[in-house]
Amino acid sequence: MKVVVIDASLAAMWGIPESFTDRALALAKEWAQKEIQPIAPFLILPEITNAFYKRVTRGESDLATAIEALRIVMDFGIEIREEPDLHSKAMELAHQLKRPNTYDCHYLALSDIHQCPLWTGDERFYNSVKNSFPEVKWIGNYEVA
Repeated sequence: MKVVVIDASLAAMWGIPESFTDRALALAKEWAQKEIQPIAPFLILPEITNAFYKRVTRGESDLATAIEALRIVMDFGIEIREEPDLHSKAMELAHQLKRPNTYDCHYLALSDIHQCPLWTGDERFYNSVKNSFPEVKWIGNYEVA
């Protein structure tokens, strides 16, 4: 089965409507039809949970809605992958790209290990790596068929 790496910014769009949610849902449907498995490092789960909880603390959502959004994302069947060299590779990539942290580079490292695309909802991250890593795709550029 083919795989694609997704990051928390894209997956979160499946649970709580954002500007590119329609594209994110269409892309997930396309993957399901083509039997492409979305994968991510473990840190996707705490990142999504934190993003939804921040909405609660800012008064943009109530706790029940945030928990339901998390359940929705979990139901998409993201396969969690923790490869042996993932963390050291993420650190190397963060250093190479002069990133302030390694979080986003864990997704990039997983994409590199599996030689597959990485889809993100984070336009700033995409813009900072697209020239060095053309396999990184931004949801804003996805054309719904």
